[in-house]
Amino acid sequence: MERVITAVESVRGGRKRKVYVNDEWCFSLYPAQLRSHNLEEGMVLTEELYGRICAETLLPQAKKRVLNLLVAKDRSRKELFEKLAGDGYPQEVADAAVEYAESYHYVDDLRFALTYLCSHAEEKSRFQLVAKLKEKGIGREVIDEAFEVFREERIAQMGEAFEEAELTALRRQIARKTKAPAALSQKEIQKLTASLCAKGFRGADIRDVLKDLVSTDIPEMDMEL
Repeated sequence: MERVITAVESVRGGRKRKVYVNDEWCFSLYPAQLRSHNLEEGMVLTEELYGRICAETLLPQAKKRVLNLLVAKDRSRKELFEKLAGDGYPQEVADAAVEYAESYHYVDDLRFALTYLCSHAEEKSRFQLVAKLKEKGIGREVIDEAFEVFREERIAQMGEAFEEAELTALRRQIARKTKAPAALSQKEIQKLTASLCAKGFRGADIRDVLKDLVSTDIPEMDMEL
């Protein structure tokens, strides 16, 4: 299908112009850039010309935009893509710009997740932390790895005191939630386990502590969020 520039529109409060191809917003350029590529309404946008616009104009701008965004604060890949899309960069240009930043390790979802945990672990539950990281486009495997690395770093800083503090906090939470843990049914144990996992306690620790408290066997199950 022939690609035709159907409109070039100004943006209120902005210097760039939106370029529409076959009635869909394709990219944005400054007036001088439109002139340098000889773009105007009604003309056919050939693959050669489009490729030149992407390589010579849009990609350098997108790379600079990504770096400026990362200087302001650490961001996930998803957040960068959303920013670039909002600025009018085509998908292939956004992909190349983010890959460029990744090649210099400016973008690292694991580092982003760890930074987020360090900043918010004291104020949010594990369930809330996981939900927020997923919202920011962080994959589940990366999230799980971040939690493990975060815990290992805490252990390295505090030693055995950290693990003992975790177990003490876990026992207190169980005591708050049930006055008779020995009488819990399997269903109640599963509900309690899910609640404790949501607060950030490790499944293995929950299982070990409950073994000493309940009168029934603890079922084998995935107790991690």
